[in-house]
Amino acid sequence: MDVNGDLVLKARVRLLSHNERVLHGEEGLWVYRTLFAVTPHVYAYKLALVLREAAEGPRVAGLPGAREALLAEAREAAARIPGDAPVYQRRMWEQSVTDLRLTEQQVGRTGL
Repeated sequence: MDVNGDLVLKARVRLLSHNERVLHGEEGLWVYRTLFAVTPHVYAYKLALVLREAAEGPRVAGLPGAREALLAEAREAAARIPGDAPVYQRRMWEQSVTDLRLTEQQVGRTGL
């Protein structure tokens, strides 16, 4: 993917000005998608994490197609997490899938 250098610089500046470990929400999606295109092995975990959060969020609650698209993108990002990454990063997708299944079961039981 060809990414505009100015966008990469803007994403890096935004990330550096953020005081937390992970940038969440729409801004996090934009930043990590941009940086993942340039250095996927570095940003795979954080992109997969914010994509999973977005898939669980209220904005896609009634849009199963959008939710599935976010989860598919998260799966692809998680597949790029390097083998020498910390265990919690490598196992993130397995844990995410388990959590999502539990959430779906709870929602199904309550009728929401």
